[in-house]
Amino acid sequence: MSENSKPEYRENPDPQQKHRLTMRIDNAPGQFDWIHGTMQFNVENTECLPPPKENPGGHTSPVPVRMIPFELERQPDGEYTAAVFTDGMIDEDYYDRGVCRWKLLNVQVQLKATGAEEETLFMADLFQDELMAGQAKTLYYWKNRYPREDGFDSFPASGQGDLSQVPADKQEEFFSISLTAKEATP
Repeated sequence: MSENSKPEYRENPDPQQKHRLTMRIDNAPGQFDWIHGTMQFNVENTECLPPPKENPGGHTSPVPVRMIPFELERQPDGEYTAAVFTDGMIDEDYYDRGVCRWKLLNVQVQLKATGAEEETLFMADLFQDELMAGQAKTLYYWKNRYPREDGFDSFPASGQGDLSQVPADKQEEFFSISLTAKEATP
């Protein structure tokens, strides 16, 4: 492939490194009817990329990124589950500079009350090392941002990892989203 043409980065049609993602929402101020998941993959070895033509002093082209969507399924107990993969992309030699290796950066779940554009976008994610270790991750969100943050359209709420700085009498003003991943068979 020439350095001037764009390669076709291909998803793995038969991924084998499967994990079961579980999401639990506790004390939410309302329902989330719009829930989407994505796996983000980046090329991890940039030496496989051609040098940039419009980046004097730069060493490589921008790092390719691919987002692969996944569906979450509501379970009878109220939790949501999904299958995610760490080998979702095919490693290939796109530029005759060696094989580009794709690596899962993170798994992210995005939630909105109904999906309306102006609503708050609640986001929770597990990074690859957290996913591989099977660690649970809980993030806390201020309930008053549901369904939307006053004065802001599409407010991005990424949560906070703990409530230790929040006074005890204010902690009920938060809800949580917990993510865990366990290795599964394909």
